[in-house]
Amino acid sequence: MKTATPVQLTCPECRRDNEAERIYCHDCGARLDRSALAGYTTGKKETSEELHKRMRGMFSQRGVKARLLFFKTAKVILLAGAAAAAVVILIPPDVPPTVKFEGFPAQINLSLEKLTESRQPQSMQFSEEGVNAYLASAMKRKKEKLNHPLIDFERAIVAFTEGNCRVTIERSIFGYSIFTSGDYAVQIASGKVTASPRSGAIGRMPIDPGVMPYAGFLFSDAVAAMDREHKLLNKVGSIQLREKEIAVTSAQ
Repeated sequence: MKTATPVQLTCPECRRDNEAERIYCHDCGARLDRSALAGYTTGKKETSEELHKRMRGMFSQRGVKARLLFFKTAKVILLAGAAAAAVVILIPPDVPPTVKFEGFPAQINLSLEKLTESRQPQSMQFSEEGVNAYLASAMKRKKEKLNHPLIDFERAIVAFTEGNCRVTIERSIFGYSIFTSGDYAVQIASGKVTASPRSGAIGRMPIDPGVMPYAGFLFSDAVAAMDREHKLLNKVGSIQLREKEIAVTSAQ
């Protein structure tokens, strides 16, 4: 039989050495295996001073205070990060102000129908301003379907640059506007219009390009509302994105 009392019990989880009197680990709180003490007997009687010192170490608040400070600091950092993210999300991107268009906008859907039915090669150009005027008119008629509980649809805006189309959706929550944006490369492939995501943002907080393929739900309701126009674009021959305009040619 062993004759020396083990001074410490090693935690099976975090490997910290604990006093023999402990039942749970001082650090992680895991239950200690006290069966190792069964074969030991007391070898040397502990003095009162040694006992007092050991017990003081066991119940010392230094480690507890350090852990509490760590968790409080981590909580403050997380809250500060969440607040900063919320502020960045609420800052609107660089978009034109809402404009009330006078009269009737160009009926782009009718122009696309004419283009797809043409037997002769044709090409049409639509300006960025004209497309946005058409979107404002078309979306206004479908706003009830685009509204969700507590979230109101406000408008959809497009911006054309060379080879790129930026789509921005403005929604409001309790009167505060939230903008979601996405940059896409648009082309016709195998008789179908495809939009390949490049980048995006919520407010001014960027969305990682690797996440963009999974962020389609941010624009899905607006895309569904333009289903007729989407089907017409599937019938064209090519789409070219230029600065402030889009050019569409008929299928050969």
